[in-house]
Amino acid sequence: MLAEQVIWQVIALALFRRQSIAEVVVHLDLLLPNEQDPDIANSALTQARQRLGEEPLAQLFSLCACAWDTRHQRGQSWRGLARYAIDGTTLRTSDSPENRLHFGAQAYASEVVSSYPQLRMVTLTALATHLVREVAFGEYGKNELLYAQEVIELIPDYSLTVLDKGSLSAEILLPLQRNGQQRHWLLPAKSNTKWERLESNARDYCVKMKVSPQARAKRPELPEYWEARAIEVLSRQGTKRVLLTSLLDRTKYPAAEIAKQYSQRWRIETSYRELKQSLLGDEITLRSGTPATVRQEVWGALLAYNLVRIESMRTA
Repeated sequence: MLAEQVIWQVIALALFRRQSIAEVVVHLDLLLPNEQDPDIANSALTQARQRLGEEPLAQLFSLCACAWDTRHQRGQSWRGLARYAIDGTTLRTSDSPENRLHFGAQAYASEVVSSYPQLRMVTLTALATHLVREVAFGEYGKNELLYAQEVIELIPDYSLTVLDKGSLSAEILLPLQRNGQQRHWLLPAKSNTKWERLESNARDYCVKMKVSPQARAKRPELPEYWEARAIEVLSRQGTKRVLLTSLLDRTKYPAAEIAKQYSQRWRIETSYRELKQSLLGDEITLRSGTPATVRQEVWGALLAYNLVRIESMRTA
């Protein structure tokens, strides 16, 4: 089989979740003449996927996702900034010994281990279009923040990225805003976050926070203190929430508009629902039986997801 045929077959595994692998390749008319027998088709596809490996799908996703996002960001920016959100999710893999050993599985407090191996994934998703621009994924037991750091390195310039409160760390946020041009962040403060208030403004003020000794030990270049802008808002339930951001210019970035950008963060959850339910047809267990083909299948599913999103925007 040609590499191009195999790539399309891997993408089609996500687009045609309710069809067998043999049905998928026949439907796409990608079989060679001597592969018309379903048993031969399954065997040939497995061998062809193993020969192809993960890297071509990963590179194709990286090139396409960047180009697609850049194209569809036109006219969608807020005050000159493209808007993204970072969040994590998990996917189940088929329960093979290889997958369980490589990816691991969730262990509950009762010491019961999940029935299926799982992989952990963190994405950078455009708020305006739901297109996934960057992704990092791998074994379940790896801390989500480590995957987030991989994604943060790839955030484009002139952007605002919304994160969850678990990412409130100088080790994560200072490199985000310092590497590149106009790379900003926005997230809610934790209830126990400590800072020194630098201004007397009632609900919009700058704060100074101490960088933890642990973070400075890992990254000696980090300063002893760092500053951010704090904006107090009310949630839908009427409780006070403090948003922290690197957008310090009050004139250029009004507080009310910043709060609105944060309120749109929930849209990334919509993209995960579309990927795991709509695209994968509620079959949230990946088909592949080995770690290498699982990773290959994930890249194919992400490519398929972005293609479906682009088509839905075109026909909307």
